[in-house]
Amino acid sequence: MPQPAYLYDPAWQPELERLRALEELFDPASRHFIDRLGLAPGWRCLEVGGGAGGLVGWLADRVGASGHVLATDLDPRFLAAQARDNVEVRRHDLVRDPPIESDRFDLVHARAVLEHLADPRAGLARLASAVRPGGWLVVEDIDFGGAHIPAAMAHFVSPASRGAVYRKIIAAMRELVAHQGLRPAVGASLPTALHEAGLCDVGAELHAPFVAGGAARDCMRLTVEYLRPRLVGSGLVDDADIAAFVHLTRDTAFRYVPVLMVTAWGRRSA
Repeated sequence: MPQPAYLYDPAWQPELERLRALEELFDPASRHFIDRLGLAPGWRCLEVGGGAGGLVGWLADRVGASGHVLATDLDPRFLAAQARDNVEVRRHDLVRDPPIESDRFDLVHARAVLEHLADPRAGLARLASAVRPGGWLVVEDIDFGGAHIPAAMAHFVSPASRGAVYRKIIAAMRELVAHQGLRPAVGASLPTALHEAGLCDVGAELHAPFVAGGAARDCMRLTVEYLRPRLVGSGLVDDADIAAFVHLTRDTAFRYVPVLMVTAWGRRSA
């Protein structure tokens, strides 16, 4: 199966803002889950798909001068701001490039990476191979693949009268990304995939933050605006639907759940 092209173009002018908005939404939860695993000074960490670098900087601060953070990305231009003595930034394709060093890292973390791969389990196997015996793998990915998901997410929209617009947008995005070869339901499979990869002490949680309209930096609004030509071109929605959703995200009375994120973790047997 051919590898799908990465959905987002790093050269798109607001892409850094979209990545920062994603970090604002999910970095607190990621830090919480990683902290629970015992992150400490001296740890060697691998951050795959480093994005705008929010977690890279946090990891570097936590592991200190005696630790090390390797941050990789298909396009690492936004990681330059995290340059410091205990951080290495590397351009790396998880699928096409040679595997990252095996049995090396105390922690390997990847968020919103596996959903972009034609074979997420092969990507997961590569991530797991980089973990040292006794170390931890933490993977986080979205789940809006089931046909029931748009209705379930629309249930949390407030005011409820706006739910139909949001449901239509989520359903269209689900169809679009699946058509382009992405895996919008990969999040739900993560706990089983970690277990089948031979990891132990596997656990997982679903994170679904509420977002209020009116934010200057809104991850879902930026994503929909970026995908607007393809969404409209697909015939799944029209431009009026997109405009209605964008208008809602600027309304301070609007509340919604932008995405469901599954966080799963497992330890490599010592």
